[in-house]
Amino acid sequence: MKKKILIIDDEELIRLSLSEGMKDYGYAVETADNCKGAIEKIQSFRPDVALIDLKLGHENGLELADQIKELDDFIEIIMMTAYGDIRTAIEAIKRGASDFLKKPLDLEEMNVAITKALSSQVMKRKLEIYEQRSSESANGFIGKSAAMRDTVNKMQILSKNDSVTVLIRGETGTGKEVVANYIHQNSQRHGNVLLSLNCAAIPSQLIESELFGFEKNAFSGAGARKRGLVELADGGTLFLDELGEMPLDIQAKLLRFLETKKFKRVGGLESIEVDIRVIAATNRDLEKAIEEKTFREDLYYRLNVVPILLPPLRERGEDIEHLAHHFLDTYLKKFGKESAHFTQEAIEWIKRYKWPGNVRELKNIIERMVILNDVPVFSKDHLPYELVGSAPVENVEVGTRPSELPTEIPQGFSLEDVVETMEVSYIKTALRQCGGNLSNTAKLLGISRYALKRRMEKYNME
Repeated sequence: MKKKILIIDDEELIRLSLSEGMKDYGYAVETADNCKGAIEKIQSFRPDVALIDLKLGHENGLELADQIKELDDFIEIIMMTAYGDIRTAIEAIKRGASDFLKKPLDLEEMNVAITKALSSQVMKRKLEIYEQRSSESANGFIGKSAAMRDTVNKMQILSKNDSVTVLIRGETGTGKEVVANYIHQNSQRHGNVLLSLNCAAIPSQLIESELFGFEKNAFSGAGARKRGLVELADGGTLFLDELGEMPLDIQAKLLRFLETKKFKRVGGLESIEVDIRVIAATNRDLEKAIEEKTFREDLYYRLNVVPILLPPLRERGEDIEHLAHHFLDTYLKKFGKESAHFTQEAIEWIKRYKWPGNVRELKNIIERMVILNDVPVFSKDHLPYELVGSAPVENVEVGTRPSELPTEIPQGFSLEDVVETMEVSYIKTALRQCGGNLSNTAKLLGISRYALKRRMEKYNME
């Protein structure tokens, strides 16, 4: 997508020449000749960079810059003038301008200034994301359950020992990345970067080059040297999410790196030494993976020195209410809505649900409720279907067996009818427990997703 430039100048010839020149450099360009027109363009065109003349007839370009920054602080501003002096330039920079250019304008010089401004914009966005993640890390552990107290205690200890490798284990949505952020932000490495790699999201043949980088001509398409995440994170922290999905050959190279803190780029001969901390996370049963020969036992013991086990939300019953209130307040503020609260009935339904998606699911559901409703009180009626859509099936618990077997079979007995009743009951209970998610329901019942769908079609279940 082309970057957008808005040119604001009261001289038509300058607007035209600058517009054509910037289009030649590949930008999308709009123009305005006064402050009112500029504000309208800001709201409709949403430019990345605004080029503003210092004197717009009887209007002041610096005052316009202030208005633009109030509307969108991410818009980069470059001031232009034929009457510039050092004092004016300093004032422009103070008001948020990224550069100050004197007329007559040189198109190449202007393009260089725009390129620098766009780079600054990218860094601002990265910083905002970084600060947002840091804030989430600081506030992500709400509750007083014994399980969470133990977890937070370990996190605090590991934050102070920033050379210790960490293994975080827990179900999907329990907050493993939040733990990694917390440990990094509270360690002596907090001034350096925290880089992440999701081992399940990258094709196995690319993981090694993502981790360790490669030399020029190391393989077809390697036209230039690339530094990997291990090298780029020097001095900071590398977070390896979904570690259980890492191929065995890369596990061996990771183990070697953890033991020596040295590595070689793909196709390279030079050993490079770095100082990083590795935090790994997984939702897989690593012990079972070791038995199945899909995870290295030596790597497991190298990582599992001080493991952090994140409890699922269903085991943190006393924390669910605190988290619900926290997320409600967070999203009311985020979307600029008036304060609100839950009814006690709504809280009871929230606490009753099994939360297969854990904290992430709770957070997403409350965000959805806040977006869709403008009310001072959130009741049971505002809760989504997955929480209240189907009543519990009485006397049926997934994973249990009948306590008593019949001693006599009555006349007219139909085994098929009994099996159908039991299957329907188990499927309904599992669907409710998993919020309607078919994959999770099938996993809970110990059958394939295809088998589940086949049974649901057989019993005309939606």
